[in-house]
Amino acid sequence: MNHFNTFSLSLQKQSDSGRIIDDRELNRAFTELKFHSLARQSNITKKRGYETLSLIFVFVLLPFLKRSLNSFCNGGYIQNYVQAHKDAFYRFLNNEHFNWRKLVQMLASKIIAMRKNVPLKEKVLIADDSICPKSGKEIELVSYHFDHKVRRSILGNQYLQLGFHDGLHFFPIDGAFHTSSHRPNTDIRDIDKRTNGWKRRREALSKKTDVLVQMLARAWRSGIDASFVLFDSWFAHDDIIRRIVDVGYGVICRLKRNRVKYGYQGGAYTLKQLWQQVAKKQTFWIKDRTIKGACLDVTLKKTGSVRVLFVSDGRKQWQVLLCTDTDLEPSRILDYYARRWAIEVYFKDAKQMLYMVKEQSNTFDALIASQSLVMIRYLILVYIQIKHGLNICVGPLFRQTSDDQSLWMFSRAVWGRVKELIFKSSDILSHRIEPDLLFHFIDIIEDLIAEQSRWVTAKL
Repeated sequence: MNHFNTFSLSLQKQSDSGRIIDDRELNRAFTELKFHSLARQSNITKKRGYETLSLIFVFVLLPFLKRSLNSFCNGGYIQNYVQAHKDAFYRFLNNEHFNWRKLVQMLASKIIAMRKNVPLKEKVLIADDSICPKSGKEIELVSYHFDHKVRRSILGNQYLQLGFHDGLHFFPIDGAFHTSSHRPNTDIRDIDKRTNGWKRRREALSKKTDVLVQMLARAWRSGIDASFVLFDSWFAHDDIIRRIVDVGYGVICRLKRNRVKYGYQGGAYTLKQLWQQVAKKQTFWIKDRTIKGACLDVTLKKTGSVRVLFVSDGRKQWQVLLCTDTDLEPSRILDYYARRWAIEVYFKDAKQMLYMVKEQSNTFDALIASQSLVMIRYLILVYIQIKHGLNICVGPLFRQTSDDQSLWMFSRAVWGRVKELIFKSSDILSHRIEPDLLFHFIDIIEDLIAEQSRWVTAKL
C-alpha cells in the first residue's frame, strides 16, 4: 500500500508518486499482508477515480480515530489521507461487484498461516449469530427477529458469524446476514443477477442452517483445518450435525431438551428420559471441575454414533453436550465447548470498538461492506498481536492503538493550522526570513512529528 506521511501530502498523491512511508503500524500491516493483491483478487478495484486501497485504509482507520465517516469527511481529517469527497466513499460501499467475502477469507488464511506448528487438536471453528438492531424501516432486507435477551422481537439484521480459534487467537473468517419473513418493506435493489451483491441477497433469504453448512464447506475448501465446529443448541439438529460431519469437521454443541429420540442399548429415549433413567445414576466428579457428569454413547438417525455428556451442578440443574468423537473424555469436551466464548468476546469487541452495526446506509451492499470491514479491522489487530508476540486481548490493543492515533492526529491537526498560518503570513515574514530558512524550519517540525509517529508505533 502507498502510505500517508507526516507532511501535507494526501494518501492519493503518494499513490500517484509511488512513495512509501513506513511509519505507522496499521500502514505496515497493509503492506506486509499484500493488501493490494488481495483486493485485486477479490475484484475490489476501480477503473477510474480514487485508488480502492486508499479508501479501504480510511474505512479501516475510522474506529481508531473514533470518527464516523460523516464526521471524518466534514471535520477536516480527510485531506490527511485521501483527496476524495464523501460521495466517493458511499459509492464504494454500495458497489455490488466487490467480493468482500473472498477478501476476508484470503486475509484470514494468510494471518492464520503465521501461527505455525499449532496441532490440529487445538484448532476449532466457532459459529454463532447476533442481532444487529436498526431503526429505519426502509432499510433494504431489514426484518424483525426475536431477541432472547430482551424477550421480544426487534427490527434489525440477524448476523451469522463463523470464526477460527487456534487455542490463543480468534480469527473471523466468514459472515452472512439472515432476513426473516417479517419485513416492513419488500424493496430489493435492482442489480445484475450475476453480481456478488445479488448472490448475498439470495443468501440472506435462505435458511440460516443451510448458510452455516455452506460457510463451513467454503472454509474446508480454503484449507482451514479444525478438529471440531462449536455452536450453541440452536443449530443442534441431527441433519445439520450429519451435514457438517460430511463436510469433514467434527461437532461439539449443546443440545436442546426436546422430543428428539436417541438410540441407547436397543431403546429410544429423549434426553430427559436418558437423564432420569440412566445418566443421573452414573454421574461422577469431572477431573479439575466442580461439576458432575456422565457420558453415554448413543446414536442419531442420520449422524450415527455420538457421545452425549450430561453435566450437573449436583442439584436439579443439568445440561447436555454432544460430541461426534466417541473417544473424547468429558473434561476435554468441556474444555472445547468453553472456547465457544471467544466468539462472544468478538461480538462484544466488534460492537463496542470496531463500529459493528454503525453503518448509515439503506442498501444491503453497504451493510455487507461495513460488516466485512469490521472483520478486516479485527484481523489486522490479531495480525499485530501475532507479529509482536502479544498474548493480550484485542480490546486493550485497540484502545492503545486508538489513543495513540488520536494523539498523533491531534498533533498533526494543530501543526497543519500553524503551517497554514505561516504560509499565509509568508509575505510579511519574507523580508525578515530567507525562504530556504523558513522551509528548513518547517522541515524540522515535520521531522519531529514523524519521529513521534515512529515512537508511538514502537510501543506496540
